[in-house]
Amino acid sequence: MALVRKIHKDSHETYGTRRIAADLRAKGIPCGRTKARTLMVLAEVKVRRWKKFKVTTQSKHDLPVAPNLLSREFDVTEPDRVWVSDISVLQQVA
Repeated sequence: MALVRKIHKDSHETYGTRRIAADLRAKGIPCGRTKARTLMVLAEVKVRRWKKFKVTTQSKHDLPVAPNLLSREFDVTEPDRVWVSDISVLQQVA
């Protein structure tokens, strides 16, 4: 279990059962995924999962920006005079 803790620490807590089992096999210790899982539970070791950061807004672009014709004055005297929409994500095709 000390070796499992060391492998876990050296991997920055990112190794799961497959990679810990592979590391143990590389060190000459016969181990499969199930045994690696059991050893991880006994060693109280869990995988830290990293969330990928996804950029959803691209503010620095050379694309044309539509003018703001309403200037936040939404009071309209007649129907079908003003239509508004929102484009949340702008994707530039390369």
